[in-house]
Amino acid sequence: MAARSNSQAEGDKPLNASRRVLLANPRGFCAGVERAIEAVEQALQRAGAPVYVRRAIVHNRLVVEALERRGAVFVQDVAEIPEGAVTVLSAHGSARSVKLAAQGRHLRVIDAICPLVAKVHAEVETWYRAGRHILLIGHAGHPEVVGTLGQVPAGAISVLASPRDLDALDLAPNTSIAYAVQTTFAAREADGLIAAIKARFHDVAGPRSSDICYATTNRQQAIEAIAPLCDLVLVVGDEMSSNARRLVEVARTAGCREARLIAGADALPAEAAGARSIGLTAAASTPETAIAGVCEALRALGFSIEEAPGESERVSFRPVSFEALRESALSGSLDDRLTRLRADIDAEIDRAIGTARGRDRRLAEAMRYAAIGGGKRFRALLVAAVADLVGGSYAQALRVGAAIECIHAQSLVHDDLPCMDDDDLRRGVPTLHRKFDEATAVLAGDALIALAFEILADEATHPDAAVRAGLVLSLARAVGQDGLAGGQMMDLFPPARPSRQDLFDCEQRKTGALIRFAVEAGAMLGHCSTDERARLLTFAENLGLVFQIRDDMLDSIGDAAVVGKAVGKDAGAGRKNAAEMLGLDGAARHASRLESMCHEALDNFGPKASPLRDLARFAVNRMH
Repeated sequence: MAARSNSQAEGDKPLNASRRVLLANPRGFCAGVERAIEAVEQALQRAGAPVYVRRAIVHNRLVVEALERRGAVFVQDVAEIPEGAVTVLSAHGSARSVKLAAQGRHLRVIDAICPLVAKVHAEVETWYRAGRHILLIGHAGHPEVVGTLGQVPAGAISVLASPRDLDALDLAPNTSIAYAVQTTFAAREADGLIAAIKARFHDVAGPRSSDICYATTNRQQAIEAIAPLCDLVLVVGDEMSSNARRLVEVARTAGCREARLIAGADALPAEAAGARSIGLTAAASTPETAIAGVCEALRALGFSIEEAPGESERVSFRPVSFEALRESALSGSLDDRLTRLRADIDAEIDRAIGTARGRDRRLAEAMRYAAIGGGKRFRALLVAAVADLVGGSYAQALRVGAAIECIHAQSLVHDDLPCMDDDDLRRGVPTLHRKFDEATAVLAGDALIALAFEILADEATHPDAAVRAGLVLSLARAVGQDGLAGGQMMDLFPPARPSRQDLFDCEQRKTGALIRFAVEAGAMLGHCSTDERARLLTFAENLGLVFQIRDDMLDSIGDAAVVGKAVGKDAGAGRKNAAEMLGLDGAARHASRLESMCHEALDNFGPKASPLRDLARFAVNRMH
């Protein structure tokens, strides 16, 4: 809560001028706590009761009871929550295993993790990947510490609460170390432990800025300033609250031997009646109503209330995402899903192309002509379906899908050029080089490739730089010598007598590589086991081949008005495709076998994989 003016103390005429209460500034709710409580309130308002909350949303009984009266149901484990229910994860952060368990129960999860705790999670993941052993300064068993430990494999982090814990570590001085700090740990104690860590180990990395929450630091400094002036300090808070207990310790260390943690006015200690000067503060999870109640009780004992000067807090955080409560883009029929996704992808690509001043308008128009307003968006829907299956974000999947569709559009633009397939029609309209000119078509294709990688590399696609790097690397491989470009060369310059394997190798690169990337990228956006990832990639390999075989069949039997491009091109160019090499019946049988293999690869995922099964059926039966 921001520092108060003297308005709260106006009208407080001391009954005995020598008896006063000094109100520490700041005190009470911080921005992260307000954000978490609002997340539960908004979930109740949007979805209706019950809304399930794993563990206490914040460590305060009064807050929990108030939310329970509105319809929140607090549980200790996600196993207690009915499948598919709306679920809020607490501000203290959750282990990866908790999120995977929630995903397994198909819960609609709203993560109310404090952004400052999320920062610590990102730090420990980065240091773990860098090969460092992590020392987490914090209190073992605290929910925040448990959640942080759960971001990396067991044994990767050692928890320290005192110099004695550091002395007990069996680690050589040349061990590469990184340290992180529980956000509610006492600042002075943390500084001492950090100094001891740096003195013991030669190679120590730490956060760029303090992990300790600004609110924790401000409240500790505020009580530290007034404690020497008081013969009693009262901290209003809950026994569960780590930062409340730390405030008591800080007050004692600062010179006030009598410091007490109280839940509210009905818990005033006997010492209050005989005190001359009382310092009053509250934990970051304590509601203002509890503080006001204590003030009223102390006024009744004859105390005046004075606001101490203090730090003004103007911190605000981005609201919690309620994406889980939105209508799923993957609900309804396949046509419904494709309709919604086309609109979302078009908007995403349009934003990415942008309207920045100084850019060539003709180039931007050509890029939009190629990438917006047409196409099946099959690959983009594939990313969204896989991401949904493994607990990923639809918003992130949209950005990846937009990048894929930029690459796909580029491949069609270049494929249609006179130097390649020399097509005049694409998706029922003139090809880009016919609408504009060949040079513009080449440059628009180049710009779309660049835009795809720009989208993936942007932090908006995923907060984890390692995930973004993985997406960029995988797409580069899908586009290059082992993907689209390599497959196109094999198509343009096939062996004199191509074998069936030659044909399938070409098709896996030319068409399958981008479909495989769509599945692989969707898996990167969520959480899946090694076995699940292998199954998804098997699904992708078979789906990519099915898709191209159906393309080959449509080139032989399709209607140009329906397909949206010229047919019979492969036969006219003397190129063998699956329909010619296997015969139409043989190609259809092989596509059917591959479709069955797609479904088998998804068996272990259960009904939530239905959108992927629909896409496999669409790939083998489509007419365009």
